[in-house]
Parts: sequence; C-alpha cells; structure tokens
Amino acid sequence: MAAIVCACGRQVPTQPEWAGQWITCPGCGGSLYAPFPGDKPSTPTVAASDTRLCALCAETIPVADTTCRYCGSDPTGTQPARVPSAAPVPAAAAATSTAKDEGFPVLMVGLVGLMFCQLLCPVAWAMGSSYEAKCRERGQSPSSSGHAGKIIGIIGTVTLVLGLAYFVLSLVAG
Repeated sequence: MAAIVCACGRQVPTQPEWAGQWITCPGCGGSLYAPFPGDKPSTPTVAASDTRLCALCAETIPVADTTCRYCGSDPTGTQPARVPSAAPVPAAAAATSTAKDEGFPVLMVGLVGLMFCQLLCPVAWAMGSSYEAKCRERGQSPSSSGHAGKIIGIIGTVTLVLGLAYFVLSLVAG
C-alpha cells in the first residue's frame, strides 16, 4: 500500500481501488490525487541543473531568475521578501460600527412593513439599496441586518403589487 505526502506534511495511505481518484487528507482536509500504481512519471523537461530552490520558500525556480516568483525574495536568501505596501485605509472604512448601526433600521422598517403596513415595504427596499450603496462607497461590506431588511422590502413590495393587481382585477371582473 503506497502513501501520498500531503502539503501539510502528513503521509496519507492509499488503497489500490482509489487509483485515479481524488481523496481527502485526514489531517488538513486538502484534496490529494491517488495515482495509478506502476512506473513513476517521466522526469521533467527542465534539467535539474537549470533550477534551484528558493532559500526562503523552498520552491523550485530557474537559476536565471533574480527574484523568486512565489515569495518575491532574493533566491539566495540574502535579502528579505518584498512586502507590498498596504494601501492607506480611508477613515470612513475604519469605523465598522456605523455600518452595522445603519443596517438595523432598514430591517425594522422591512419587518414592520411586512407585518402591519405593506406600504412601508418599498421604503425598506429603497433604504436597503441606499445603505448598501453607501457601504460600497466606504469600502465596507453591508451588515446582514441591512441586507435582510432590503430583501424583506423586496418581498413585501412584490406581494403588495400582486395584492393590488388582484384587487384591480376583481373590480374589473365584478
């Protein structure tokens, strides 16, 4: 019985009936391919003398490369990896509590509109759309309560329109 070494370092034993199938590593849950038993694959087309290992990340790279394409460092290990500079965070994006606070009223208007007065549902839909647009401008993701309020507003608006259409049709038919 052969074993496959996962990227997490764990040896995963294989069964002959698993040949050619994807299996799951019990250590990290990653996907591994169980090869067919038999000869090993042919050697790579690049000669071993044309490649080297990066001193920082241990990936195989061509000898001619002056920087590692995987980690961006000097392959000899004499210079640290280039760390991309982080973009400045806008002040509005730093305040995440405001995004969550603004979504709650949208949810409340949507729920009140759905339960008591469906004329509020289009208002909740509009409030939810405006709230999501403001969050996108600030670079934030909208809170789930604001998104849920918008969806409730959409559902309530659709039922309101269907109810009005039924009412009009019943007047016309009667």
